[in-house]
Amino acid sequence: MPPSRPQVRIQTDPTEISNKTHSIVEIESRGWSNGDQLEGGRAANEIDRDTDVFESPAHAAEKQPTKQKKNLKLPQTLRWIPANSTWSKWKPVIRSALAGWIAVVVFIIPRTENLLGQVCGIVNLSSFLSPPSDPFMVVLEREIITLIFVALSWGWVCLGLLFASLARTQTVPNASIQTIITGEYIEAGPAVIMGVFLFIGSFFFLYLKARLGPGPFLPACVFGCICIDISLTTAVLFPYPYYKIGELIILPMVFHSAISLTMSILVFPQSVSSLFTTALQGAMAPLATAISLHRSLLLEDVTSSAFSHTQITSAASKAESALPMLAAAARLLNVDIVYARFAPTDYEQLHTIVRKLMVRVHGMGVYYTLIDPTRERFPVTPAASRPATPVHSRPPSPRPNRRSFVATEEKQSPSADQELRDRKPSRHQRAPSSRRRSHPASSISHLHSHRPYKHSHSHHAHHTLLHNSLLHLALSRAPKHSEETAVGVFESQKYLNLEAIHLSHPDSAFFTARATELLSDSCQDLLSVCEEVLVVSGAWLGNIRKFSFDFWRGRHEDKAQIQKKEVQKYEDLLERLTRELDEFTTKKRLTVLDPYRAMFDSSNDTSSDDEVPPHRYLFHCYVYQYHVLQFAVLLQDMLKELIRLETERKKPKLWLPSLPKLFTWASWEPTETIENDDDEDPELIPGINPAWMTDLGKAVKRDPDALPPKNALETAMNWIYRAAISIGGGNVLYALKAGALTVILTIPSFLKVSAEFAYANKFVWAVFMGQLTLARFRGDTTFGLVARIISTFTGGLIGTVMWYVSTGSGRGNPYGLAAVCAVCYPSFFFARLYWPIPPMTNMIIWVTAALIVGYSYEDTHLTVPTSPGWGIDVAWRRFVLVTVGVLAAGIISLFPPSTTIRSYQRRTLATTSAELGSIYCSVVSYANSHVNGDNTVIIRSLLAIRSKLKRSLVLKENVIYEFSLRGQWPAERYHKILEIQMQIAYQLCHLMSIVSHLEPAWAHAFLRRTRMLDSDFQGDVLAVISLISNALRTGSPLPQITPCPLLDRFMLRHHGLNVVHEESEDNYGLPRTLTIETLENLQYLTFCVGVSTAFGIITRLDRLMVAVKELVGEQYHIDGVGMGHHRTWTGEMTSPTMSVKATEV
Repeated sequence: MPPSRPQVRIQTDPTEISNKTHSIVEIESRGWSNGDQLEGGRAANEIDRDTDVFESPAHAAEKQPTKQKKNLKLPQTLRWIPANSTWSKWKPVIRSALAGWIAVVVFIIPRTENLLGQVCGIVNLSSFLSPPSDPFMVVLEREIITLIFVALSWGWVCLGLLFASLARTQTVPNASIQTIITGEYIEAGPAVIMGVFLFIGSFFFLYLKARLGPGPFLPACVFGCICIDISLTTAVLFPYPYYKIGELIILPMVFHSAISLTMSILVFPQSVSSLFTTALQGAMAPLATAISLHRSLLLEDVTSSAFSHTQITSAASKAESALPMLAAAARLLNVDIVYARFAPTDYEQLHTIVRKLMVRVHGMGVYYTLIDPTRERFPVTPAASRPATPVHSRPPSPRPNRRSFVATEEKQSPSADQELRDRKPSRHQRAPSSRRRSHPASSISHLHSHRPYKHSHSHHAHHTLLHNSLLHLALSRAPKHSEETAVGVFESQKYLNLEAIHLSHPDSAFFTARATELLSDSCQDLLSVCEEVLVVSGAWLGNIRKFSFDFWRGRHEDKAQIQKKEVQKYEDLLERLTRELDEFTTKKRLTVLDPYRAMFDSSNDTSSDDEVPPHRYLFHCYVYQYHVLQFAVLLQDMLKELIRLETERKKPKLWLPSLPKLFTWASWEPTETIENDDDEDPELIPGINPAWMTDLGKAVKRDPDALPPKNALETAMNWIYRAAISIGGGNVLYALKAGALTVILTIPSFLKVSAEFAYANKFVWAVFMGQLTLARFRGDTTFGLVARIISTFTGGLIGTVMWYVSTGSGRGNPYGLAAVCAVCYPSFFFARLYWPIPPMTNMIIWVTAALIVGYSYEDTHLTVPTSPGWGIDVAWRRFVLVTVGVLAAGIISLFPPSTTIRSYQRRTLATTSAELGSIYCSVVSYANSHVNGDNTVIIRSLLAIRSKLKRSLVLKENVIYEFSLRGQWPAERYHKILEIQMQIAYQLCHLMSIVSHLEPAWAHAFLRRTRMLDSDFQGDVLAVISLISNALRTGSPLPQITPCPLLDRFMLRHHGLNVVHEESEDNYGLPRTLTIETLENLQYLTFCVGVSTAFGIITRLDRLMVAVKELVGEQYHIDGVGMGHHRTWTGEMTSPTMSVKATEV
């Protein structure tokens, strides 16, 4: 072997990489923060700027001057304008602006204005409420559902009018409109009936709004509420059943839908396939960036205090942030209509591959946390010390100087680390002898028996980290209030015992640098090809939509020749990747074994301590190599899929959807605006079918007060009982409360003394603004109150200015209004789609401006019984009524039943904890049975859990609006629990992949070593998960003594590099003798990665227990427990709580 090269600094300009990464992060985060509740497809446009990574150098050079012009010194609040000023971003803006302007033209034409009636302005404000900025099929789905819901609300109103007319004592069919609006014909009976129908109708639509979540049902529920509010508050004035009242709402909505659909077809039409491929590009661009950063960071000095891998973490997070929108677009691929070479469903395989690539990139990043887990993970507690009680351990090492060195290892300065590396440069530089010999298991055990710090488990590097973490939670964070005591002391003492037995190696910095150097040598070439494949695949996605209608260009032979060259390019790249992957698998990956070959070289003294590093450094390298290997295999599949599509799809054709799959929808599916769902159910994880939860092993809850029903009567009564208790659910209570608020706000319209005043001043504005402001959580309601007041004031000013500019001092000029709207609407819709402010504020600003203009023109050109005025008169009335409505919602939100975001966060974490436990059981079952089944369900479930946890981060921002006199909300503690759960979800993804690649014998050996088939140990693991979930759900304190730390019994036996323990009776057909061939076995690599991953899951469960204890507290204290009982590491369970002989692992 040639001598190892010295440490090399990164060759790429760090500033350039940093700026590039920051740009992508900033762009994507801006796109998601600007997501709208009423539309989702347009968020895909935010990814366009990321796809510049895939452009050719010539094209990039052409665009460079433009980019330099955009790099102006603008304030931070205005940088979103040049960032979104691209042609692809302006297409939906132009389409939406043109639709809005046509809506203005429709209601200023006298004939259509008279046809639409008194609320003709709805066609204008609907353009901002639901703009046609999405693909055609998304708009079609949304508009059809909206019209159905509005028609349903109209039918409900007609039914209410029928019952009210039966209760009316006086019917006057020929009453004049002037007499009707005075409220003279209002009667108590009909008013009460209409109030009941108003309550039930509002309850129904608001319950659906909360239950179904975001997506196409959200605008439909909003317009359904508006139809009921306007229709019933107006119909109560008439002395006869005025069934045609619903036309005032449904006719403008029909016009709006027709305009939106027409514009979606004719003006820069976009397909769902286009949206999907754009989103797919946006997910792959950060992946290419992450691979480039991996290549660079492997050349860095990883032991330096200045080293950081946050750029890789940011790139991986960016890529995953595109997955929810990608899944939302994939839902509609089955119903897409497109003329192209590729069918919409052809992209499903690419979607699956990209989703798996995200997990692999995260797995590669795990390496940097393994080599130095204290950096960027936990604050080190220098003041933490051991308890006064002595800790028993094995006899001291023959080399006490090493132990004394370990005590101060973590306190070394960077210069000391460098000195340590410099003083031992030669022990791995000589080439080992080519002679190899096998060692019996006993000899290998003897080789390491006197060096416990070298023969520690692959995860021993974490011991100091875990102790510092747990002790930091338990002791070092001294309570600021006298009533809050320390928690997790029992776990901290246990970890102190583990730390005393298993010490870190004194030369860890040298071994880490050396291992990273060898790892870089083995992976650089493969990573280079992987990066090229990602760039080429991204470019392919950007070009597949081009020239779909180029049948008049060139000759058929020319196009066939071009296509043949493209296929050849992909085949050549696949051949290169396959060749490099084979070389990596058979030769290059074995480079990391060089420091361990001395064990099998008879010319070396095997008793020397300086020859062989501890095996954990090899395990760390194996973790990185495994994920790189799987990443390359997935890229192979991607290239094969591209070649298949290019070969089979040679000519464009019209692809039509299959009728049975049209408009399929379920509330658990991921939606376009999944990041902005304010009314999400904490008990439901979007993206996980509730049936999967049972399939994944979730235990079925039993009724503790009754046995299962045995006959039809018991079944019926059981159903009635469950329906009755479901009224106590969060969505039902919210809808009941919102329905009651709606009735309270409509009381002025139902009373004779105030009906005329309420009708003349459009008090219905306060009604639906109040019912839509009320949310499930107090914090969201308070935020909505503030946001709606500010946005209404701003929108009122904008609408007033537009009105007076268009008409001057006159009473409305149709040509002036059309001209002003034509000038203003492009900039308005640009802000409506891309302005990075809260979506609610953004939407209401422009809806209010459109409402001011619409009602001002209506009141000056239509003969109406009463008029709120025009210009400033409409603006201030609108502001006052909105303020009344939102203040009423804010007051009602304080009354019970009241739900807070604080309880939502806790219940969400409880739900995700339970589901992580279910998936953990499923992975272990999969490994045990080793059934060659599809693991996509588990991967999708884990992705859904991570998405829900990320959404809870967005939701908890409104906690500051929840005023509490009890004290400050422990945001940091909740965030710590969330982070640990995210890490567990990733580790479970890795474990699922590992067990699927293990052969049955290796899988059983893995389960044996990690004790995953040990019922005693698994009982402790599942008990910990159950305790955590129940404590979070109920807020009850945890026992002071729990099965944690699980690591104590997970590390019951030492194996080192051996696969099977030397005392184990069963070897599963695997070699008991450790040879170099065993170390080179690819199954052995996978086995070692599985052990490290299982260790990561167990340690995170220990940390999760302490983090939850810090949140809910402890109970059941017993003096003296844990202080005087410590077991010696003898290979048998001597814990005071267990008397059973340990099984081998």
